[in-house]
Parts: sequence; C-alpha cells; structure tokens
Amino acid sequence: MRKLTYLLILSVFLTSCGAENQGEQTKKYFDLKGLIEQQIKVLEKRKPMIQKTISMAEKSESQQIKSVDWTKELELFTQADLNKPAFISSYNIDSSANGIKYVLKETEKLPIKYLTISKVGGRTTQIETLMSNENYLYQSEKHLKLSLINEQLSDYQIDGFQKVVFGDKKDFKINGKIAQ
Repeated sequence: MRKLTYLLILSVFLTSCGAENQGEQTKKYFDLKGLIEQQIKVLEKRKPMIQKTISMAEKSESQQIKSVDWTKELELFTQADLNKPAFISSYNIDSSANGIKYVLKETEKLPIKYLTISKVGGRTTQIETLMSNENYLYQSEKHLKLSLINEQLSDYQIDGFQKVVFGDKKDFKINGKIAQ
C-alpha cells in the first residue's frame, strides 16, 4: 500500500512539472511578462533614480524617487502579456523587420485591444498597448507605453481614464523617466 501511495505521489509530481514546463515553452505571442520580469531584476539591482510625474484631472505632481517597488510599478505592463490560455488565437499578428503588432480580432471581447512591439536591429525599443474594460457600472481605458535603450528600460507612460456610471470621467497620466 505504501509503495502505491509513493508511486501515486511521484506520478502526480512528475505530471504537474511536465505540464508547467510545457506551458512555459509554448509562447505564441511576444513574451512581455518575461521582458518585464528581466527589467525588474536589472532595476532592483541598479536601484536607479526615477523622475515620476502623476497627473489627475488638472493637477500634476512630480518627484524624484530612489526606492521603488518595480514589481508594483510595472504591474500593468505585466498584465498586458498575451500569453494566457484565454488569449490563444484571439489576436491577428502583423510582423515585419520593424516589429510585431497584435490586434484583437473583432469577434473577441478581451481587455487588451492591441500590443505593438517596435524593434531596431532585432532589439526591442518600444512597447505600446491599449487595455480597455467596460461593464454596466464601470468603464476604463489605459494606454501604456514603455521605451528601452540598449535593452534597458528608459521611460514609461500610462495614461487613460476611469468612469463610474454615476460619476465623472477621471483622466490620469503617469510618466516615469529612469536615470541612466
């Protein structure tokens, strides 16, 4: 009986490891999550100064920050990764020497409307995406843009709006420029 239990546990473990590795190997779209995670590691090691400006309505505040939680700071970019099981076959792909553009098919209802990866000489230089959510009570849109110089994050922008059904539309904009 013990041998059977150990055998069962071993087979479940091996099956789950195999499925996990298989999911990681099959990335149909650009690995945005992987790129952002790699940038987070570099930024956490370098600890650069960031000039951050936040604008809401007509108010704007700017500050220089040394201590940044990069995982939180770049979370929206990680969420824009298209390599999710629900997203498989949901995007049209337009590829060229200058980059790749993924556009949501008209028949699909997903929050990421498009993702554009710009490249120069095979290196990623800019990432741009539009995320939009809407239901009976709430509407939001976020336009995200991230720039890289020599494969290092140099700046990012997030702008958009949020609107609750009985409230006013609230526009916002976040700019972050990383000291090189």
